[in-house]
Amino acid sequence: MAIAEPAVEEVFRLPELLESVLLHLSQKELLLSQRVSRSFRNTIQGSVRLQKALFFTPDWKFECRAFNAYASRNHPGRKPENNRLLLKAFPGCYPTVTLVIVNDNTTQTDLELGRRGSEHWSWDVCISFPADRPPNTKPAVLYPEASWQRMYLSQPPCTSLHLVRRWQRSLNPAIVRDDGIKMGEFVAEATKTQSWHLSYISSDRDWHFEGNIRCSALLNEEVLKSRAEAEVFTTRLREYLFSRTIANQSEEVLSEELAMAHL
Repeated sequence: MAIAEPAVEEVFRLPELLESVLLHLSQKELLLSQRVSRSFRNTIQGSVRLQKALFFTPDWKFECRAFNAYASRNHPGRKPENNRLLLKAFPGCYPTVTLVIVNDNTTQTDLELGRRGSEHWSWDVCISFPADRPPNTKPAVLYPEASWQRMYLSQPPCTSLHLVRRWQRSLNPAIVRDDGIKMGEFVAEATKTQSWHLSYISSDRDWHFEGNIRCSALLNEEVLKSRAEAEVFTTRLREYLFSRTIANQSEEVLSEELAMAHL
């Protein structure tokens, strides 16, 4: 009679259960777990959820959001994740995620409300890279097949990066990848001979980049709803002001008629 496998081995034998366990590990632990066995390696490489956790696969449905800067209940939602593993690979060139106000093209409603544009809060990726020297990295980082090269800077990824200096952002992006910018692509662009204007090199001799993170379509509908509500409010305000103007004009006409009657 065959002896039953221990419960732990049964978990490791089923990819679905193994995936649930591995999702609790850090990025570094996940990468190292691929050395445990062929089953671990196949599960990690074949799981979309685990590949997203490792920043190898983009998560465009991440619960970040753009939200109305003028709404009474403002909340940016879950903050996008910056790739913490890259801090160990590139100290000082670590991508961070920052809350920013984004100004869209000015609409007629914005002009009537005295705003510069349809402003909303969103998220930016910020990262620096040396302009005239190699980054401070360990020799092992430069291994051609190193995992960091396939990793996105953030989750969800940014698709474009603009050069910035002293709060001035370049009109056109310096790096563009429609499917998201990976760290290997970023380093390759930042280290090769560039046509970027030298005025963007800061006093610390670094290039500084910023790139907006695209929010999910579902949450962008919330912004559209807020704009629609603002337009309804504007319409009602116009109607009220128009009615008061007509009323005031009628009172002025009546006053003039009474004055004429007493002459």
